Amino acid sequence: MLELCFDMSTRGALRVAQRCGGSGRKGLGFVLSRTEDGGNVTSTTVIGFDDGKAPAGEEIHQIQRAQRRQAALEREAIPLGGSPSDVLVLSLGLDMGDIREPLGADRWDLLRRWCDGDDETTDRDWQRNLEAAERLRSCGSRDAVRIWVDHTPYGACGLLHAASLLKDTKADVRVVFLPPWREWPDGVVETYLGWGEVEPELFGRFLSREEPLPPVMLGAMAHRWEVLRQENAPLRAVVNGRVRSVGEDFYDEMIRRHLPEGQTKIANIIGEVLGREKPGIGDVWLAERIRQMLSTGELRMLREDRERFYRSVVERT
Repeated sequence: MLELCFDMSTRGALRVAQRCGGSGRKGLGFVLSRTEDGGNVTSTTVIGFDDGKAPAGEEIHQIQRAQRRQAALEREAIPLGGSPSDVLVLSLGLDMGDIREPLGADRWDLLRRWCDGDDETTDRDWQRNLEAAERLRSCGSRDAVRIWVDHTPYGACGLLHAASLLKDTKADVRVVFLPPWREWPDGVVETYLGWGEVEPELFGRFLSREEPLPPVMLGAMAHRWEVLRQENAPLRAVVNGRVRSVGEDFYDEMIRRHLPEGQTKIANIIGEVLGREKPGIGDVWLAERIRQMLSTGELRMLREDRERFYRSVVERT
C-alpha cells in the first residue's frame, strides 16, 4: 500500500503512524518552551524544558496533563503498517503560482524562493516529489494507493494533480478524508484543517473513513485539474467545496481585517490571519501580499529589517 500526502509534516507523521502503538514505536517526546513572560508552556508531550529550569506550580500540572494525553494516544494507536519507503509526498504548493508544469523547472525555482534560500532542503524535497510522481505513474492493477485528503487548498489541488497521474494506471486508489473535528473522552473538541495537525497515533483510527476512488472519479478529477492548469490563475482556493481559480488578492481582505490601529510587526499580522482566519495557506503568500500593500501605499514601512522581513514594523496609511 502506497500512502500519498501533500506536505512534509504529514509525510513525517505517516512514517511514525506506520509503527506507533502496540508493540511498535511509542509516542514521541518534545522539548517544551516557556513564553518570554513566564506564561504557559507551548507544546504537549513532555521530556523537559528548553531553558534548563525545573518546572514548578502550574507547569507541573500542564506536564501531567500532557503525559496523560500522550498515554491516551498510545492506548488508542492503531499502526498503519507498511514500509517508510512507501510513504509518498507531492509537496508542491499547487494552490499558488504557475501550474502549467507542476513538476517542471519553474515550480522548482518557485519552491526555492519560498524556502528563503534553504536550497539543500528544497532540493531534497523536490527529489522526493519527482520520485513520488514517477512511482504513481508506474502503478499497475496490482498496486494500491491511499491518499490522505484534508481541507487545505494545497491538499485539494494536490488530490486533483494526483488524479491526473493515476487516471490511466488501473491502480486501486482510495482516499481518507480528514474529519473537521474530534471529541476527546474528557469532552474537549479538537478541530482540524490539515493532516499535519493530527497526531501520528490517530492516523490508524481514521482508516474507517477510507473510501474507494473509482476510475470515473479519477477521470473527472483529472479533467478538473486540466481546466485549472489551462486557467493558470495566480491562486486556487476551495470555494463552496470546489477548487476554483481566484485572483491574487483573494486573501487581502483577511489581512485588512487584522491590521491594528498603530504600528505592528509583519509577523503579528501574519500570525493573526493564520490563527484566526485559518485560510489553510502558509505564511509565504501573505507576506507577498503585504509587500504588495507596501508598494501600493496601503501600508507604510516604519522600521525595516532587511534580513528578517517579518520583524519589520508597519502601519496603515
